[in-house]
Amino acid sequence: MANDKPEIKPQEAASISIIENIKKEVEEEMSKAEKEGVGLVDVLSEKILSRKLLVWIVATVFLGFGKITPDEWMGISLGYIGIQGVADLAAKWKGAGK
Repeated sequence: MANDKPEIKPQEAASISIIENIKKEVEEEMSKAEKEGVGLVDVLSEKILSRKLLVWIVATVFLGFGKITPDEWMGISLGYIGIQGVADLAAKWKGAGK
């Protein structure tokens, strides 16, 4: 009766640690969003994936469901590739000047 707490296995401890880290990260991002006056979804979407990639993923899903034509999907894909290429080039150019 001296120890009423259940024993925590190492795997459970690791899972709890991961959950606590995620919780802390979300709280920090919520605080950042409030300070900057932007939505939490915007802050989290920057962390998870770029908006350009999200548009391409949505277009791919729409293509799968027949909501857009293959030609429209090709235009979106070429636009994504072009914009991403320009962004990568600009980042390299900016980094080369330092």
